[in-house]
Amino acid sequence: MQTILASSKLRNLYCRGFETKAERIVLRAGENLKTTAYVNIHPDPKGMIVLLHGWLGRPQSSYMLSAAKRLFDAGFSTARLTLPEHAEAALMNGEVVPITRHDFVREAIRNISTATPLLPIGVMGFSLGGNVALRIARDMRHAPIFQLKHVFAVSPAIDPESTGSTIDKNPIFRRYFMRKMRKLYRMKIELFPHLNHMSDILNQTTTLGVTEAFISNSPEFANLKEYFDAYRINVGDFVASPIPVTLMSSDDDPIVLSAPARALWEGPNFDKIFTQYGGHNGFFNQSLDDVLSERIAAEQFLCSLK
Repeated sequence: MQTILASSKLRNLYCRGFETKAERIVLRAGENLKTTAYVNIHPDPKGMIVLLHGWLGRPQSSYMLSAAKRLFDAGFSTARLTLPEHAEAALMNGEVVPITRHDFVREAIRNISTATPLLPIGVMGFSLGGNVALRIARDMRHAPIFQLKHVFAVSPAIDPESTGSTIDKNPIFRRYFMRKMRKLYRMKIELFPHLNHMSDILNQTTTLGVTEAFISNSPEFANLKEYFDAYRINVGDFVASPIPVTLMSSDDDPIVLSAPARALWEGPNFDKIFTQYGGHNGFFNQSLDDVLSERIAAEQFLCSLK
């Protein structure tokens, strides 16, 4: 129930007017690549929070709108960014950009920071977006974003292979994600006929089958192991993190198991929060506008983005 409610349109009732006031901006995300962000500028901002959605989500996903509205009410400007090969970004670029290319997101965040040079930045990612946020934090030692002060990952995918297997074992989640994936790639192939060789993806019935078909058309990876290794979070990645990193996960998450997150090593700048209940991207308390992950994120960003 927590997981289903996370993406429920009922949550949008608490965000009335917020989405209509957002400005859609187009951002460079590397050479010849573009993406979009939906930005709400606070009149007296304490910082800018960049939010990253989950797999096959988008900036308008209910959990994204709800978190952005909560952070805006806490005094932050917000930018809901579109990940590569998702929503508009997939249809703006005539090449297939694997999610392993987190330089795509890093470049987009840098462009947001350039547009708001006086504001400290936080990143809040959900599920796959949480994985991307963690990789950006992990790379801060050699690829810094100087205004980035804190990363907060909600239900992040730590071991992508096990997450794919978990989705495939659940017929409800598998159908949900496969339907969204086919719709997106039909549109992309129709827009860019030179990608017709990717049509094999449309015939797959599992997420791991989609990944194998994707890899077979990609010169970047020799096999599935190479692909998953490219965006797996490893146990010691944050022992010496130069910025605060918070990971929040639930033990009843039916999509991303909490065990890989629990296995990550502690560090002075790495904080792990686990709850017994909360599902995937849920963490509701007594109502749909009372969300533990949003409250903790707002509190932590207020402390770290000074």
